[in-house]
This record gives sequence, C-alpha cells and structure tokens, in this order.
Amino acid sequence: MNKKGKWKIYRRGFCKGFGKAVVLGILFYRNAVITIVLGCIYGIYSMFAEKKLFRKKQETEITLQFREGLQGVAAALTAGYSIENAWEEAQKDLVLLYGPDALLVQEFQWIRKQLLLNQPMEKVLFAFAERWQTEDILHFAQIFQTAKRTGGNLIAITRTTSQKISEKIEVRREIDTMIAGKKMEGRIMNAIPLGMILYFWICSPGFLDCMYISSGRIVMTVLLIVYIAAYQWSERISDIHV
Repeated sequence: MNKKGKWKIYRRGFCKGFGKAVVLGILFYRNAVITIVLGCIYGIYSMFAEKKLFRKKQETEITLQFREGLQGVAAALTAGYSIENAWEEAQKDLVLLYGPDALLVQEFQWIRKQLLLNQPMEKVLFAFAERWQTEDILHFAQIFQTAKRTGGNLIAITRTTSQKISEKIEVRREIDTMIAGKKMEGRIMNAIPLGMILYFWICSPGFLDCMYISSGRIVMTVLLIVYIAAYQWSERISDIHV
C-alpha cells in the first residue's frame, strides 16, 4: 500500500473516531473543551483501529481469491503445465474473475517475476505467505515445500487445500448468518443509554443539569467508562474466529 492509501485510511479512521467521541462528549459532558479533547484522543486511536480493520478485510479478500487461484493452479497442472507456468495460467483466470487490480493478481505477478529471476518456488511462496500472515497461505506454503522436496502429488495438494479453504469460508458464512441478528440486537442495546440521555434532554429539560457540574461529571465519567467497556465486550463476543 502506498503512502496516499495509508493516509486515506488514517484520515477516515480519525474522522469516524472523532465523530463518535464528539457524540459521547456532548451527551456525557456537555462541554466543548472536553468534547474536543475526547474527539482527538479517540480519533487517534481509531486511526490505528481502522488500519487493522482494513488489513483484516484484505486478508479475508485475498483468502477468497487464493481459493480460486489454487483451483486455477491445479487445473493448469492437470493440463500438463509445469508448476512455474501453472501460476501464470492461474493469474489469467484471476484477471477474468476479479480484474487486473485484484490483490492476488498483483501477488501472482510478483511470484511470476521472482520465478523469472530463477528464485526457488518454495522460497517465493514462503515470502508471499509471510507478507500476508494468513493461516491458509502459510499452511499451503509449508505443505508445498514438503511435497516439492519429497516428490508429493502437487495437483492433489492444491485441490485439497482449495477444498479446505472453501469449507472454512462456508463455516464462517454460516456463523455470520447465525449471529447477524444478535449483532443487531447488541447495536440497539448499545444505543439505548445514549437515547435515554437524549430523551431526558428533550422531554425533561434541566433534569440532568446536576450531572454536568464538577461532582456530577465524575459520575458521568464512571458511566462513560462502563458504557465503553460494555460496548467493547459486546463487540468481542460477536467476533468469532474460524
């Protein structure tokens, strides 16, 4: 990723975090200075959280594409191509499926260039796997290295790996479908405390004024910490790894 792309992610993360913190600052403190300070602090935190989320989405995307790529490699090997040329043929299929700018298309292009420089296939695959640090790609690189050294069936290995990745993706989708309703319930429950504060502001003006003086702000700070902890807990519960 180039610097322009990184700054775009950081800018988006800061704006999202700043906006959320401003809403919380207004509701819990009703003070411009505190609100801006909270917005800046959470905005900086959200910059790195956004980068991590973007990386996670990329890893999911490249895993999906890697499944298709392995199927293309296996088909090319079955047609009689060498292992080096099979990756080039698989790249052509990926361009048709995902376009020339897809993540795995760019990686396959890099792999092809390294092979043209007479780099060992095992070494190139390990470099690719270490750059992404995804479980499926790392496992394939390890199995491929062993099979290449011992004369294993590369066609069967690539097909089996592609099948296992497909099964893992399907399990992930089933889990996401099952917990989608619970995630929505969690988001609604997270919004209820904020809605209650806003309700008192509108329907009972002055009722919460005692909470926005020096002693009341201590109580509101404790409540804000509890609210953030509950929000993070609900997010972690629904974040199931396969």
